[in-house]
Amino acid sequence: HRNAAAVEAFTAAPIHYLLFPGTPSLARQRNVALDALPDTLDIVHFLDDDVTVHPGYFRALHAVFEDDPSVGGAGGRILQAGTDPERRGLWWRRLFLLDHPAPGRVLCSGATTPAQALPLTTRTPVEWLSGCSCAFRRSLLAWHRFDPALEGYSLDEDLDFSYRIGRTARLVVEPAAVLTHHVTPGGRGDASRLAHDAIVHRYWFLEKNLRSPWRRPAFWWSVLGRLLAAGASRSPQAHHVLRARLRAVGTVLRRAHPLLRPDARVSVDSSRRHTERIS
Repeated sequence: HRNAAAVEAFTAAPIHYLLFPGTPSLARQRNVALDALPDTLDIVHFLDDDVTVHPGYFRALHAVFEDDPSVGGAGGRILQAGTDPERRGLWWRRLFLLDHPAPGRVLCSGATTPAQALPLTTRTPVEWLSGCSCAFRRSLLAWHRFDPALEGYSLDEDLDFSYRIGRTARLVVEPAAVLTHHVTPGGRGDASRLAHDAIVHRYWFLEKNLRSPWRRPAFWWSVLGRLLAAGASRSPQAHHVLRARLRAVGTVLRRAHPLLRPDARVSVDSSRRHTERIS
């Protein structure tokens, strides 16, 4: 109700507030918003509630779609407030298939390389976009939805959604569109839960979307790298993160998570705009 009151008091632009009636799920909440959009819209933007949009952000992204009809999705440059954008330990991350020189790529291990957080200077093609800064052509969203199997924070919902769209349309990052992401403390849960879910959800994404015969060996090799990194870390949270990642290994091996059960794996049917079970 406080959100509704804040929206009602904001008169600088027309805003329609929708209250989601079900169990909190970012993926399902975004689907409800998509279903409520009028067909007259050409471009649909997604933002998080903890970002500050810089002047010219929307103009720069709209220019991308106007310049190139083959582009189906675009994202801006994301500045992380209070963090250092430098990527440390690249050699071991690349060794364990957790990183790659090319920005914005999805590796056969299921790991992704960053693009939107990098100091890019030119418009760059990518394979996925962050949910806190992305926009898509409305025509494509008639065939795609976020996976409703995801609950709560819906970790990797943006990766799954944008990667599927990227199979049929180009995705790019436009560095002239800038926003600052003020990461909310506790917004993704505690470090242990995030460490556990990061492995479980990434395996879910890999099994759902990737077809490389090397995907499973590559995934487990990357998990080994994550375990070794946590074991060697001097962070106060390292012990808890290591235990959470080891627990995640057991979760994946036992398929002891709703996303990993054969009868619960769902795929968004792009031709019928509903979900169906897949065997």
